[in-house]
Amino acid sequence: MKNIIALSPMYTEDSNNLKKASINSPYELNRFNAKWNIPEEFRADVIAVYSEDIYAEIVAEQCELTLMKPDDNSLSLISEEFTKRKISYGQLKDSINKENIFIKCSDFKSFKAGVYQKITDIKGFDTVDPNCTVFTSEVVEWQLEVRCFVLNNDIKTYSSYWRNDTFDTSPLSEEEQNGMFSFFDSFMKQNASTLPESIVLDFGIIKEKGWALIEANPAWCSGLYACDAEKALEVIVGSCVKK
Repeated sequence: MKNIIALSPMYTEDSNNLKKASINSPYELNRFNAKWNIPEEFRADVIAVYSEDIYAEIVAEQCELTLMKPDDNSLSLISEEFTKRKISYGQLKDSINKENIFIKCSDFKSFKAGVYQKITDIKGFDTVDPNCTVFTSEVVEWQLEVRCFVLNNDIKTYSSYWRNDTFDTSPLSEEEQNGMFSFFDSFMKQNASTLPESIVLDFGIIKEKGWALIEANPAWCSGLYACDAEKALEVIVGSCVKK
C-alpha cells in the first residue's frame, strides 16, 4: 500500500514546496487530474489531502477520509485570557446593527473577512445568506502574526507572516520566540482537549495587550508561509484520518 497525499490540480508555491519536501519522505504527493476525481484504483492509498477546502472535501468523500478541523464555534469559546478581545459567534443577520467590527464567515466561503464599519459594507452583501454563521470581534491592532503547525501539543514549525501592517516572514527575535512559546504552553494546558491533535494555530501580539490567539485552522488547507515544508507535511498527514 502506498501513502498518497492528494494535491489540488491548482499549482501553488505551497503545494510545490510540499512536493519537494516529500522526496525523501514515506509519502507520495499526487495531483492526479484536473477533473476533481481520484481514480478508483488509487482511493484506498490516499491517506491525506492538501488543497483548498472544496477540493479537499470532495477527495475526503471519495477516499473515505475524515478531515480534522476545529469546531465552527470554537474561537468564541476560548477564554478572553487568550484571545485578548471579545469574540461572538452567530448568524450574520444578528450582527446587522453592529458597527466597526471585524467579521469572518465561519465557512470561509461567503465573503472576505475584514474590518467593516457597517455589515452592509460587505461586498455583495445582498447576495450573502443572512443565516450564514460568522465570528465578530472588536477591532484590535495586531503588531505581529505567526502561523504554527501543531502536532500532539507540540509546535513542529512556525513562521511569521505579518508585522506592522506588512507581509513579513522574517525570523522572530529571541524575545518574540520566548514570548510565543510561553503563551503557547499556557494556552495548550487549558485548551488542548478541545482541539484536534493536528492543527494550525495562529498567534500574534496585540498592541498594548500582548500575545493572543488569532484563530485556529485545519492543517490540510493552511498556507505554509516560511514554515518548514517537511515538518508541516507531518501535521497535514495527521489532520486527515482514514475511516
